[in-house]
Amino acid sequence: MKSPRLAIAAGNAEGVTAAEFVARAGGNAVDACLGSAIMAWVAEPFFASLAGSGFITVRTPEGVVEIVDGNNAMPLTTPTEPGQGLVRIYVPDYSDGMHTGVGAGSVGVPGILAAVRCAWERHGAIEWEALFQPAIEAARSGIPFPRTSAYYLSVTYREIWSLFDSSRAVFAPRDRPLIEGELLVQAELADALDRIAAEGPDVFYRGEVGRAIIDELARHDGFMNLEDLSAFSAEIRTPVATSVFGWKIESNPPPAVGGAVLTHMLALLEQADLSEPVARLSAIIEAQRGAMLYRRERYSDTGDIAGALEEALNTVRRGLESPSTTHSSSADENGYLCSLTESNGYGSGLVVSGILLNNTLGEEELNPLGVHTLPPGSRTHSNMAPTIATGPERVVSIGSPGANRIVSALAQTLVRLAVDEDSLADAVAAPRAYLDAREAGDTLCFEPGLPGRDLAYASRPYEEIHMFFGGVNAASVGGDGTVDAAHDPRRSGAHALV
Repeated sequence: MKSPRLAIAAGNAEGVTAAEFVARAGGNAVDACLGSAIMAWVAEPFFASLAGSGFITVRTPEGVVEIVDGNNAMPLTTPTEPGQGLVRIYVPDYSDGMHTGVGAGSVGVPGILAAVRCAWERHGAIEWEALFQPAIEAARSGIPFPRTSAYYLSVTYREIWSLFDSSRAVFAPRDRPLIEGELLVQAELADALDRIAAEGPDVFYRGEVGRAIIDELARHDGFMNLEDLSAFSAEIRTPVATSVFGWKIESNPPPAVGGAVLTHMLALLEQADLSEPVARLSAIIEAQRGAMLYRRERYSDTGDIAGALEEALNTVRRGLESPSTTHSSSADENGYLCSLTESNGYGSGLVVSGILLNNTLGEEELNPLGVHTLPPGSRTHSNMAPTIATGPERVVSIGSPGANRIVSALAQTLVRLAVDEDSLADAVAAPRAYLDAREAGDTLCFEPGLPGRDLAYASRPYEEIHMFFGGVNAASVGGDGTVDAAHDPRRSGAHALV
């Protein structure tokens, strides 16, 4: 029996099926990851969207790593006043309660489609249209409404997804929110994907699909225009890199913040005692707290993240202390790896041509300097950190959803891989902890198997592993071309070897 040549792990089973289709059509690991990401626009509503943001980290067979930046941007057009078209809401039943901004003024210039096209042009091996075929079919024929999407809709419907007729038509066709397992048919989205597959991204950024989005935003006091869409382009960036525990870690660079915080946290962990459970858990929490505190103090200005990170790493080396996302990872026998994280934020509440519009400009954690204060055309903050980790015997593509918990989930998984030499499956499934900073005081959240009660924090033990702690998906290739993949059992993901 022939050995598998490609491995894929994704946040939904349909995404893995799409990747398998792409691989059997002759696609490499990059094609497979892109096909999975496109399927997420259909199969993971609220967590990914054609009008969302994302980053694609690619490692070539020659060992060169690059990041395709498709993060959402502040429009070039200036609002008449800060907050134009934006409504601040409070969702009490999600993430222990959160504030965010929704509406037409919360929509950032979408970037993920441009990034997918750029990655395909640079590294793809099959036809553009083939990447879209599984997603178009799934949108047109319908899929069972996923469990994670049903949960998110149940807690955000009143505040976000009931605000506009267009979203109610998709997600409450019977005058109530869809529930898990009900058929979700997205015919308008299928038509939009069909157009993009046939005509390319220009129909979105400069053509009919884009004009429909801009017209709808204008009806609701939005300020983005078609020139803002047409001016957007994906950017190729050099990863932020560090060596820890004998592994090389290459992740998402500034102006995104996720890779910087991950690099910072891993550098702190390398200086720590990880020899026994209590000491290790204490080190993980202190490293997370140190990196996140530094983020709040020094990483708030996107233009200063690179300099702040260099300062932080110099400090560490001297021995001193210092919503809504999905991810796919792939690897093939030839040495191509791809790590792709994408997000639609919490969602603006608007749906146009079946496409859910993001609320990047309204997410308060991504706009620490204030609403609509980003320089025109600049990228917003992002916690996303799609990463390539190169060890002595294997190269791993890894990433996670989870907002502020992305970095902590990745760091803990990488420690399992590099220090404990776990398999992908064991490293991804291992119990995690997270120090949740709350107004009432820091709370240590932890899964079964960790000695959380032995540390001097208010504790929040979980009875079983939980999606609160991220959803790491990973794929790897060894020096002999052997591929492997693992999906996080905390979420509704899947993996396959093709």
